[in-house]
Amino acid sequence: MADIGKIVVGGISAVAGYVAVALWGPFSGGAFDYASASMDERQKYLETKARNISRGFKLTAGNSGTISNTYVDAESDLISLTVKMKNSGSIPASELATARNLLMTTACKLTERKLLTETPFKLRIRYFQANGASLLTVDANGESCSPYFS
Repeated sequence: MADIGKIVVGGISAVAGYVAVALWGPFSGGAFDYASASMDERQKYLETKARNISRGFKLTAGNSGTISNTYVDAESDLISLTVKMKNSGSIPASELATARNLLMTTACKLTERKLLTETPFKLRIRYFQANGASLLTVDANGESCSPYFS
């Protein structure tokens, strides 16, 4: 069981890595001022980020799982992703905590800090096992990420 857990944690880590990179760096559009943007501009900005996540995920982490649903809502400042892992194993509870911490560390350190700290932006990633059972959910926002900022 521990080996299956490590495989799934590894797959989740690959997913998290790409999601975080898509929210930072060359995909971020660095000069965009989210806090002062109109609702339409915010929606387009978040949709672009969500598309970049999906596109990059397919290229880099597609063997670990698939993004089965993407929800973007500028009114609630939310990007929500549903990821279905391809591995059919389960993760022991002790490894779920490790996986959640890794996901939070990655998402919080690589997502634009200003977006997290100066706006109500939220990134929610829900992971499901191959059989459809819920695996874990990660919510990254200014409050939940504050312990991860150095």
